Amino acid sequence: PSEHEEEGGSSSSSSGGWQCPILQKSFSDNTKIVAVCTGPNDAYVYSYEAVHELNIKPKHYEDLTTGQPFHRKKDLILLQDPADDAHTALRNINNFKHTATLRAQEQQTSRDDIRHSVTATRILEKIDKRKRDEANEEAKKKKKRDNDSKQQDENTVTKPKIFTDELMGSQMTSGKCSGSFTSTVMEITNENEAREVTDKELQKAQFAALRKLKKKGFVTLHTNMGKIGLEIHCDMAPRTATNFLGLAAMGAYDGTTFHRSIRNFMIQGGKPPSSKKETSLWGDPFVDEFDDRLTHAGSGIVSMANAGPGTNKRQFFMTYKSAPHLDRKHSVFGRVVEGLDVLKAMETVPTDKKDRPRHEIQIERIEVLTNPIPEAEELERRRVQERAHQKQRDQEQRRASALGQTIKPQKDRGVSASSGDLESSTSEHETNNKDMDTGNNGIGKYLPQNALTKLDDLLVTSTATSVDSKKRASAGKVAKASQKIAQLPKASRLKPPPKQSQFGNFSGW
Repeated sequence: PSEHEEEGGSSSSSSGGWQCPILQKSFSDNTKIVAVCTGPNDAYVYSYEAVHELNIKPKHYEDLTTGQPFHRKKDLILLQDPADDAHTALRNINNFKHTATLRAQEQQTSRDDIRHSVTATRILEKIDKRKRDEANEEAKKKKKRDNDSKQQDENTVTKPKIFTDELMGSQMTSGKCSGSFTSTVMEITNENEAREVTDKELQKAQFAALRKLKKKGFVTLHTNMGKIGLEIHCDMAPRTATNFLGLAAMGAYDGTTFHRSIRNFMIQGGKPPSSKKETSLWGDPFVDEFDDRLTHAGSGIVSMANAGPGTNKRQFFMTYKSAPHLDRKHSVFGRVVEGLDVLKAMETVPTDKKDRPRHEIQIERIEVLTNPIPEAEELERRRVQERAHQKQRDQEQRRASALGQTIKPQKDRGVSASSGDLESSTSEHETNNKDMDTGNNGIGKYLPQNALTKLDDLLVTSTATSVDSKKRASAGKVAKASQKIAQLPKASRLKPPPKQSQFGNFSGW
C-alpha cells in the first residue's frame, strides 16, 4: 500500500485526487471503479483493470491489500462504469428517489405557505384545467392520427385501383405524356395512361347507380314517446340518403335528443353531444341535393338542417305542417309513413324561450329495415369490373393483331383471354400446306414444292381452254346485246319527272 493510503482501502494522490492503490493511477470520470468487500463494514476500492488482471483472469479471488478471500458476485461492487448508461443514470443524484420526494415536499410546503386571494386561486385553477384539457386534446389528436394512418395503410393495401375509362367510359389521362413534352423535370413518356378516379368521382358513380336502382330505404326511429317509421328516398336524393343511413347504421343518432321544436313548423334533432364534433358520414359537409318531386308539403316531411348552402352534416328535422318557403333551401330525403300520432304528440310538448322541449324527447335508437345502398354498390362494382375485363380483352386483341395472331372468342365474358388462346398464323399456313402436300420437301417456309407443280398444271389447262371459251363468249355476247336492245322502252316525248328530294315533305318536322 502507498503511504497515502487512507481509510476505506483507496489512496489519494499528491494532487489531492483519489487513485488506485495497486496501479497508482488517478480515478477520473472515465475510469471503471469497483469495491471489494472484505467484511461487514470494510471495503477496498480499486480500478477494475487491476481486479480483472490480478483476480478475475487468474481466478484468484483474494483481496489485493489484505489477502482475504472474497466472492466474485456477492462481494464485488461496481461503483462507476462509463460504458453503462443505465448505471450512470443511477449515480445521478437528481434520479435518487428520496431526493425527488424531498423536492416535492418542499414545493408543496412553499405553496401551502403562500396564501392566494379568491381571484388568484380561481385563475390558477383555470390555468391548471386548461393545461389538463390541452394535454387530453393532444393525446386525442395523436390517437386519431395513428388511427387515420392505420386506416389509410389498410385502404392502400386492400383498395383496388379503378381508372377513369373503367368507371365513366371516357379516358382522362394523368397528364404525364403532355407534361413531359414541355417540362424538363418530368420523366419522358409517350403513352397517354388513364388516371385513377378520385373519391368524389367514385361516390358520384355510386350515387348514379343508386338512382338507377330505384329502390327506397326504410328505418324505424325508436323514441321515448313511441315509434316513427320513415321512408328514405334513396332514388331521388342518394347522397343525403347515404349519409343518413350510414350514420344510422353506425349508431351515431342513438341516445341523441330533439333539441328544437316549434309548433306548427317542425322538430329538429340529430345533434351530437357537446363533447363530440358534428360531422357528416364522410367527415366534411356535403352539398345540397334538390329534386322537384321532393317538397316540404304536408306533415312528416324529413329534411336536412343546415347553416347555409352546402353545409349539410347530420342534423335533420320533421315538419308538423307544410313549409314551402324551405323548398330548394333544405334537402328533402324522406317522409313519415308510420307514427304520425307520435309526431303530433311531440308537437304538444311545451318548450322554453329557446324552443327547447321542457320534457326530453330522445332517440333511443334507429333500426335500419331496408338499405339498398350495398346492392347498388355491388352492381356498380360488377359494372366497373366488366369494363376492366373488356379493356383487358381489347388490349390483348390489339397486341395479338400487331403480332399477326388471333384470339379465340370467350364463352365467359367475365374472364379475359389468356395467352393459351392465341393461335399463330404460322400454324394455319402449315395446316394448309399439309392439305396441299404431305411431303417434307418445301420451298421457303410456307410454300411446298409440289404446290408449284400443281399451279403450273393449272395454268397450262386454263391456257388451252381459254381460246375456245373466248369464241363461245363472243357469240353469246352478241346474242345477249341484241336481246337487251329489243327490250329497251321507246323514248318518250314528255319531260322526265322531277327527282325526289331527300327531305321529302315536311310533315314529320
